[in-house]
Amino acid sequence: MNKGYVSIKRRWGKDKVELLLSMPVLKMRANPNVREDEGRVAIQRGPVVYCLEEVDNGSNLNNIVLSKGSKFEVEYERDLLNGVCVIKAEAEREDYGPWGEELYKADVNVSYKPVSIKFIPYFAWANRAPGEMMVWVRVK
Repeated sequence: MNKGYVSIKRRWGKDKVELLLSMPVLKMRANPNVREDEGRVAIQRGPVVYCLEEVDNGSNLNNIVLSKGSKFEVEYERDLLNGVCVIKAEAEREDYGPWGEELYKADVNVSYKPVSIKFIPYFAWANRAPGEMMVWVRVK
């Protein structure tokens, strides 16, 4: 190691170098002065930021809420976008019941329903179907 770098001095042939890195799933928070991201987290695994897409998680992605104790499961999906690691988790989706055309309502009973969600790498979004995408997800 030299200043954080590994130096390998050798004559290279048909060699193969395999690098294994610890890549835990992290819930990243923005600086509290970024008001648009307050109460939200971005999911990151190693250097890769992930996002939710409508094609996997349905519409109204803003209604998805992670709990503080959410568990994440990383899975490699060979057939998705030429092979990517996705992150699956359990969350809740807010349900406002029938709303109609009203812009505002008083005393709305909001319920929460469990939902399975899937994050894909941010670099891979918008390659399957039109729809919304979200990086910063609400958290309880």
